[in-house]
Amino acid sequence: MVKFQQHILLFIFCCLALSMSFQSKAKDVIIYPWFDGKFQEDHYYLALLKLALEESKDRFGEYTLVQASQPMFQERSLIEVNKNQKLNVVWSMTSKKREAVLNPIRVPLLRGLGGYRIFLIPEDDQYIYQKIRHADQLKDLVAGQGRGWPDSYILADNGYKLVTPAGHESLFKMLQHGRYAYMPRALHEAWNEAQAFEGLVVESALALQYDSPYFFFVSKKNDPLLQRIEYGLNIAEQKGRFLSLFNSHPVTKDILTKAQLHKRRIFKLNNTFLTPETQKVVSGKKYRLPEL
Repeated sequence: MVKFQQHILLFIFCCLALSMSFQSKAKDVIIYPWFDGKFQEDHYYLALLKLALEESKDRFGEYTLVQASQPMFQERSLIEVNKNQKLNVVWSMTSKKREAVLNPIRVPLLRGLGGYRIFLIPEDDQYIYQKIRHADQLKDLVAGQGRGWPDSYILADNGYKLVTPAGHESLFKMLQHGRYAYMPRALHEAWNEAQAFEGLVVESALALQYDSPYFFFVSKKNDPLLQRIEYGLNIAEQKGRFLSLFNSHPVTKDILTKAQLHKRRIFKLNNTFLTPETQKVVSGKKYRLPEL
């Protein structure tokens, strides 16, 4: 009888050990992209991803956040997330094309500010933009955008002249050498990039506006990660931690104050490249800043 009880206890102990081992192995591993250190905006998205993962531990358990083995710019990251191997999450501006390939988590990461674009220009060219009163005058100048970026399609669709070279950093070098006139940038990108690239400044008189939320994306094969991040973002919003991060992070802190949008002439563009589901999110008030 004693031996039988010992066998039972040993069996229970083994089951518990196996269960704990399984739970350890089942821990979510999230692999995120990284880029050249000159581009600081990704630090905000990574901080927000960490916040969502922390807030989701009560329902989804522990996780391990891992940096990708090599740097990747946006287009390569989207391809790798689709494969769901070397990378399984990415943050990006959305479009019909991207949502057809990947699953978006439809929580606007920039809280309504993703749709504004201000310009990087050569430091001696501000006088050109002070004279512009109408969109047609701006359309006479050539803008620079990345090849394949959703912004490129939107600008071209609205009649703006573009150059779209391959390679992210080549855009900045071309602007430094006057190969085109201006580069529209999101509000949280422009000032850091002006500091990183000599001879470029943030233009102060104009802005563009078009609906263009930034989302987290995961593979269509990875619905559990979508559910986890979406749940975590919603909990962070309910607790006020999402807004607190936005207002305090060095990348997004005070960007409305810096941008001075109320002093700029704003030209509105149509974005015909959004899905109906994303248009509903854009038109809603959830996650938007009170000022907008």
